Amino acid sequence: ARALLGSWLESVGHGADPAGLLELMNADGFRHAELERIARRTHRRRLAGAADRVLGAVADPARLPEAGDELLEAFVPAIPYIASATILGEERSRLRRREPDEPRRAALVVDGAGGVHGVTHTVEWIRERGVPGWDVEVIGTDARVDRRLPSVAEVEVPFYAGLSLGVPSAPELVETLAGGDYDLVHLTAPGPAGVMAAVAAKIAGRPLIASHHTDLVSYARLRSNDPAVGALAASALRAFFSQAELVLSPSFSADRGLEQLGIEPERVARWGRGVDLSLYDPALRDPASLPGEVSVLYAGRLTKEKGIELLAESFELARRRDPRLHLVLAGGGPEEEALRSRLGEHATFLGWLERDQLARAYASADLFCFCSRTDTYGQVITEAQASGLPVVAVGEGGPASLIRHGANGYLCRPEAAEIASAVAQLAASPFLRESLGRGGRADTRGLDWEHSLAQLGAGYERALVRARGAERVAGLARSAA
Repeated sequence: ARALLGSWLESVGHGADPAGLLELMNADGFRHAELERIARRTHRRRLAGAADRVLGAVADPARLPEAGDELLEAFVPAIPYIASATILGEERSRLRRREPDEPRRAALVVDGAGGVHGVTHTVEWIRERGVPGWDVEVIGTDARVDRRLPSVAEVEVPFYAGLSLGVPSAPELVETLAGGDYDLVHLTAPGPAGVMAAVAAKIAGRPLIASHHTDLVSYARLRSNDPAVGALAASALRAFFSQAELVLSPSFSADRGLEQLGIEPERVARWGRGVDLSLYDPALRDPASLPGEVSVLYAGRLTKEKGIELLAESFELARRRDPRLHLVLAGGGPEEEALRSRLGEHATFLGWLERDQLARAYASADLFCFCSRTDTYGQVITEAQASGLPVVAVGEGGPASLIRHGANGYLCRPEAAEIASAVAQLAASPFLRESLGRGGRADTRGLDWEHSLAQLGAGYERALVRARGAERVAGLARSAA
C-alpha cells in the first residue's frame, strides 16, 4: 500500500515519499479538489497517449509489453477515485430499496456505437423496444447512447482506415457504473469502454454477460494479412469472453468459434436477432427505382472481411452470362473507391440509407447476394428475406443457419464461379425468384424483435443465476478453508 501511495504521489507530481502527502495536506491553501483535478487531468492525458500506442503496437506485437506498461501507468493517477466511486456505489446499492414490481437494471456498454454496423442496429432496437423485465441503459462514448461518457481520445482501429473508437476516462466510467445501481453489466466488444467496464464490474462484484457480434479473429487476419495479428486477436477475445458469466451467441457457427477460443459450451446461450416485418415488406417494391433490368443488391460495409472482392468477381462472371444484371450496393467502406473503379457503369452505389430507404431498396431489387465468410449472424439476409428477395450467400458463418438451400435461397462455396452460376440462374427465372422469395418471407415470421429481446432478457436472468451459484461455491470454499 505504501508503494502504491508513493506511485500515485509521483504520478501527480508530488514525489514518491508518502510523508510528503501529509505536508501537502497541512499546507496553507491546500484544496483536495485541486489535487483531484490534477490527478484526473494527468490520467486523461496519459491514457490518450497510451491507448494510441497500444493499438499501434497491434501491427508490431513485439512493442506490446512496453505499450501495456505505459497503459497501466496511465491508470495510477485515477486509482483513488476509481476505488472511492466503487465503494460509494456498493453502499448506495445496499441502502436502496426496490419496489417488488421494479424491473432489474442492466448496463449495456458499447464501443463504436456511432458507426454503422450490426451492433449499432441491435442496440437501437433495444433502446426502442426495451428488454422484458429489465431497464437497460446503453453506455458509451458515442452520441447514440443513454449515458454518454467523456472521451479522452479517439483512436483509429488498426488496419481499418476511417473507423475509430472513443477511449473513456476510467473514473467517469466507474462512477457511471457504480452510480447506476445495475444488477449486471452487458459487454458487446473488447474495445476501450468494454475492457474498462469488464475490469470495473469485476472490482465491484457485478455479474458480467457478453454478447458475440463480430468474428474479430477473421477480421484481424484478413485485414492485416498476418497470422500473428489474428492470433493476438484470438488471445484478446479469449481473455474478454472468459470474464463473463455467460456469452450470448447468435448462431451455431458463432458457437463453434467460441468453443475454439476455449469458451465452455455450458457458458454459451443463444441470442438471435430480430427483423421488423412491418418495415421490410415486399409491398414496397418499385422496380423502376433501381437501375438495370435485373438488379442484384448488396447491403452492408464495403470491406474485405465482408467478401466484397468475391462479390465483385462473382457479379462480373454472372454478367458475362446475363448482360441485364446490374449491381446495387447500399453501404460504404474503405474498399468503395476500388469497387467504383472496377465495376464502372455496371454498379450503382447508394451509400448508407435510412431504414425506410433501405426497406424500399430491398423490396425493389430482384435478388440479394452476400459473400461474407465472417458474419456471426447475417442481419441483412433476414432483412432481404423479409422483403421477399431470394438470397445467394456463401455457406459459412451465420448465413448457413438462415438459408435453406433451394427453399429460400442458395448456399454456395466461396468460389466466384459457383456464386455467379446461382445468380445467373435466379436472374433467368422470375418464377424461381418469386418462389424462393416467398420461402424467405415465410421463414422470417418467427424472427421478430419481440422474440429476440425476450431471449436477451432470459440470458440476463441466466447470467444472474450463474453468478449467484459462483458466489455460493466461493463462500463454501472460504468456509472450508
